[in-house]
Amino acid sequence: MASIYTDGSYLRQNPDWHTQDAPWKLSHVLRSLSETGLDGQIHTVCDLGCGSGGLIKAWAALRPDMQFTGCEISPQAYALCVQQAPCNVHFVQGQPPPAARFDAVLAIDVLEHVPEPEKFLDQMEKTADIMVFHIPLDLSLRSLIKPEILEEERRSVGHIHFYTAPFLKRLLRRRGYAVLSWHYTNKYVERPPQLSSLRSRIGMCIRRAAHYGLPRAWAAWLIGGYSVMLVARRMK
Repeated sequence: MASIYTDGSYLRQNPDWHTQDAPWKLSHVLRSLSETGLDGQIHTVCDLGCGSGGLIKAWAALRPDMQFTGCEISPQAYALCVQQAPCNVHFVQGQPPPAARFDAVLAIDVLEHVPEPEKFLDQMEKTADIMVFHIPLDLSLRSLIKPEILEEERRSVGHIHFYTAPFLKRLLRRRGYAVLSWHYTNKYVERPPQLSSLRSRIGMCIRRAAHYGLPRAWAAWLIGGYSVMLVARRMK
């Protein structure tokens, strides 16, 4: 069945498929794995919903001793993946082979896009015991006051599920995951865009004040714009 990811709509909205964010996202993936002490034990990685493949291409360049597989349903994104792919990266258009197993599986900005998140988590569990997530926390006090923020997320980047940190923690506990690492990210503050209008600059000042002056959980709920990067292990 056609979707915005297979009919070309998403590519028209996001021409580089967020490739420019790959180094920033990779830095947080590596930080999370380092915090768990698992980074030295991971030699094979599967990136489900890898987009343009930028994250694992960058990781593969740093670690030529590791093997990476990227899986992507979009033919347009897959065409970007295979361009200049390192020799230790293999891309698949679709799902990984049923019997394939890896040391770790990534879902970086994916869970909010999939129609059935629980089935997607089932797929992740079959792929690896160590799971690395990056998930936007779209629900906030600000988005409740201005619901058009969520509509814009749905229109421009295809988010169909909206999360808060407490909900995600309950979801992981219910599925029997042990959370090994958890931290907030904020692209707006860590990689600030060029702002031309006075209103946008004032908004950025408010974001930065909340980011540096409040606990991260408070800033995420009050102001929004945060995601969470976490590493979880499926308990047998």
